[in-house]
Formats: sequence, C-alpha cells, structure tokens
Amino acid sequence: EDDGFMMLYHGTVNWHQGLDIAVRAMALIKDKAPQATFHIYGGGSHWAEIGELIGQLGLSDRVFMRSGTTTRGIAEVVAQADLGVIPKRNDQFGGEAFSTTTMKFMACGVPIVVSRTRIDQYYFNESIARFFEPENAEDLATAMLDLINDRPRWTELARNGLEYVKNNNWGV
Repeated sequence: EDDGFMMLYHGTVNWHQGLDIAVRAMALIKDKAPQATFHIYGGGSHWAEIGELIGQLGLSDRVFMRSGTTTRGIAEVVAQADLGVIPKRNDQFGGEAFSTTTMKFMACGVPIVVSRTRIDQYYFNESIARFFEPENAEDLATAMLDLINDRPRWTELARNGLEYVKNNNWGV
C-alpha cells in the first residue's frame, strides 16, 4: 500500500523471454506512469544486453535488475508486486512452453500481463490475464497502462487468477 506500482519479471533472462520488449515498453510509459517501476530478478545469457538497453533508454531509475535471490526471497518479492509481466516471444519455444511464473504470480494474487502465445491462449482467457501482442512493445505499454490506471480491472484479474490457481494446482 504505497504510491508506487511495481511490475515484476522473475526467471531466466534469455532472448526468448522478451525482456527487451518489456524494457522498451517501460520507456514508452515512463512519463505517463511516473509511479511505475519494473524489477527483473534472475539471470541468463541476455543479462548484460538487458542492462545495456536499460542504460541506453535512460531507465536506470525505473528498471532494476537483481540476481541471486533465494526461493523464499523471490516469493516475498512476488507477493509485493503489483503486476507480473511475462513478455516472452511467440517463437517455437516461447509459443509452446508453459511458464510456471504465471501461476506463481496468480497464486500470490498478482495480476499478469502476458504475451498472446499459443500456449497462454490455450490455458488463459481475458478474464484471467491481460494479453498483448507478442514482440510489440507499444501493445505491452498499453496493457501496462491499462492495469496501472484501471483498479477495478486489476482487482478482477487478481481475484480470477487466485480462483484459477485454486482450481488448477498440483493437488487438483
């Protein structure tokens, strides 16, 4: 409960995860949503490139990269997030690989913005996730702004995500 709006990605920082798309989306919304920050937790082959892009776009005070977090530590971070961002590409891997990160966000009551991949459209609909067109930073920026500015929609996605996890977990 503060004036900020923390968006989060956690996981591997590889090309197919599309973090460059999310960073470019942040550049597009930085003046429209001055309270928004984007946090990246993880590591991977594109870590340095994402760091360079953040610097090139002048986002060092809005996009933060952290590595080496424990499982318990990341659970606490996820629970504090306002929005989960899953910007993966809709390629042969990203389009077919289910991201367990989506379930982690929903289990903590955190709404998600997710790339409209084949696999995510199969499991989710607009009542559970805010989709955006893959590899489209402008559309991701619009999706981010929609949920930053529309608290009723944000609440609906959070509530529906929790219900989805309740009905679709390992126990069930």
